[in-house]
Amino acid sequence: GLWQALERSCLDGVPGCDVLAIPHNPNLSNGRLFTIEYPEGSTREEQAGYAALRGRMEPVVEMMQIKGESECRSGMWKVLGADEDCGFEKFRDLHQVEDCQDGMGWGALGGRGCRSRMDFARYALIEGLREADRIGVNPYAFGLIAATDTHTGTPGAVDEWETSTFDARVPGPGYNLGGLAAVWAEENTRESLFRALRRREVYGTSGPRMTVRFFGGWDYPEDLCASADLVAEGYARGVPMGSDLPVRPAQADASTPVFVVSAMQDPGTAEHPGGLLQRLQIVKGWADADGTFHQQVVDVAGRADAGAGVDADTCEPTGPGERALCAVWRDPDFDPARR
Repeated sequence: GLWQALERSCLDGVPGCDVLAIPHNPNLSNGRLFTIEYPEGSTREEQAGYAALRGRMEPVVEMMQIKGESECRSGMWKVLGADEDCGFEKFRDLHQVEDCQDGMGWGALGGRGCRSRMDFARYALIEGLREADRIGVNPYAFGLIAATDTHTGTPGAVDEWETSTFDARVPGPGYNLGGLAAVWAEENTRESLFRALRRREVYGTSGPRMTVRFFGGWDYPEDLCASADLVAEGYARGVPMGSDLPVRPAQADASTPVFVVSAMQDPGTAEHPGGLLQRLQIVKGWADADGTFHQQVVDVAGRADAGAGVDADTCEPTGPGERALCAVWRDPDFDPARR
């Protein structure tokens, strides 16, 4: 109803009007936000229409904010593959409520309800692949952003060293200072930013102002990270973050897609320098016919065993790190028959 009303009263009803909706705090949705539902008795063609409408109206999803991180969670029903970082900034304790499995609950912000894999953006992306196989349309091909939700009118206030104002902005245990949305736009205007959100050329962070680029294509050179033209080549030979891969060319050496990812640290300030980078990872997800989800985390740059860490008493970082990381990666297990 929301999407239809927005389409009717804005996109189709007012010249020059544009609109999009950003799902908020999915980790507390009790399985409701991303569970596939259609009106009773709808045909497959009608379902494809609803899915396409959702895809148009919700091009991005909030995966991090004051009430926790909504990318992934360990130990969820029918999710295989380990990711040590899926325990990051969780609002609810894993044992606080039961798993929804393929059902839904209510009352999560009040400590009730259930936890569902459909509360997390990574698994919603995989569910979208399943739905695309079923009806030919993916309702969940969204990009990811982050936000603060601190209700203070200071959306960029995420520096945790500001202890004098920390307690005023964070209600209690389970909360954090929220994250930031990063948008690759041609210029800092409302129109340009809106177009970038629409095409999903965005990313989110848990607060640091890291600069991240991601491109996909079929013929990026292996030495692209050493090139001063990385960004220009990224656009010219492929597509940026948030896009569908271009059609695979016919030549034999383009049998596997190639991805280019680079990141620069948040430089911070002289008084409060940003943290160094430890590694770059690419996460691959897919589903089996029985609804089992798979996640595979691949280190593509940096070192997992470098001994980096943080002193829990002082918050001082320890161990080595990098100011910038970059990688060109091809999936050795790529299967063109599987989404």
